[in-house]
Amino acid sequence: MAETSHVAAGAPEEQEDLAKATIARLEQQLRDTPKIRRFERAVIRYNLGLAWAEIPSGDRPINLSRAIASLQKAADLFDPRSRPVEHARTQNALGSAHREMGQMGEAEIAFRRAVDLVPLEINPGEHGAARNNLGLVYGDAGRIDDAIAQYTCALEAFAGPEYVRQRIAALHNLGQALSGSPDPARVQEGVERYLEALDLADPQDHPYQWGLLKHSLGVTYTGIGEPLKAIAAFTDALKVFTRHRWPFQYALCKNNLGLSHAQIGDPRSLRHAVAAYEDALRVLDVRLNREQWEQAFRNLELAEQALKDAGETGTRAQHFAQIAGEADGEALVELLRERLMDLTTQPEPVRTEVLAELDRAVLELSDQDAEKVTAVWMNVLMELPHEQFLAGLKARMLVHDSLDEQARIRAANVLEGAIGDQLLAPQRIRVRDALEEMGYDRPPL
Repeated sequence: MAETSHVAAGAPEEQEDLAKATIARLEQQLRDTPKIRRFERAVIRYNLGLAWAEIPSGDRPINLSRAIASLQKAADLFDPRSRPVEHARTQNALGSAHREMGQMGEAEIAFRRAVDLVPLEINPGEHGAARNNLGLVYGDAGRIDDAIAQYTCALEAFAGPEYVRQRIAALHNLGQALSGSPDPARVQEGVERYLEALDLADPQDHPYQWGLLKHSLGVTYTGIGEPLKAIAAFTDALKVFTRHRWPFQYALCKNNLGLSHAQIGDPRSLRHAVAAYEDALRVLDVRLNREQWEQAFRNLELAEQALKDAGETGTRAQHFAQIAGEADGEALVELLRERLMDLTTQPEPVRTEVLAELDRAVLELSDQDAEKVTAVWMNVLMELPHEQFLAGLKARMLVHDSLDEQARIRAANVLEGAIGDQLLAPQRIRVRDALEEMGYDRPPL
């Protein structure tokens, strides 16, 4: 589960609505355009093919089949003698759809047509795109040297300042081809290509490419046994591949982050690995991503077994609480924010159960760490919708009620210390009002 795949930016429902509206508009334009206007119909067919290829919903093979049919009709309408650039552009799109369908022979033919039809000196952009895509086909087939040669040609085509995004993509693909080699020198050259691409990829202007480069760099560092560099790279990638915007990429990155932590192998790193695998599994849908889900689940089992072999017999919640107890500042805030946003959106009674399990684990920490984590826990809860905020407090109160007298007094003192020492006045008022409504009695001073 090393690499991520590209999807369009934006929320999934927004992508779907936009794609459906685009397809409906283009189909209407096609009906309204007389057959005698071949060029106009070719443009519409080309755009319709792209729309079917990019729609995020529905049956993917059916969508791609529709894309291929429309693109083939566009290619038939674009005369390669009078419209070589448009014909080549259509062949590039057609080849990409064939490649995703696993039809590698058809993909290679389409990309080869584009390369031959538009030489470098005529149109560097289309020529470079075809070379880059041909490299992907060769890479899929294990023809690494041929892939590297095509990516190198693509980089020659993308030398101009107007092709920055394309150059980044070609450098990334070249880096992948090189870093998959058993030759250490080639792997190091792959790392250098990633770094060269990162110098071009501004995280604001090219967020997806920047995140993908960081992720691929992390995969390479893990592969050559440099887990600390891998962890840093994956952590950077997750700044882009957030759970909300890029859920699948987030899950792959979390799984690979877990692998790099597990590679270190000490109990602290293994606990981080467990937490990362848990995050991945919370996002992956076993019905849609069975292979990736099974890999992440197996990795989680291996990390937990390694912890047991090291004498660490805690639960997943206890492992997470220990990570939280060791964290400080913004790292602790982000850690709890991510976990609580997930736990508080679970259906009942699961929500209360998992929140209470985490609270019990937090209360098993030292007084100082338990108070620190509880203070951040309350601040994060107050960022959430009120119903989720109350659910978090309710779970803590249920834990308090389940404790024996001595443990309950300690838990109350931890809570009071967090409220009194680490919350601002408006926050203290809100928390105390909510707790009072739940019947919580403050311990005597």
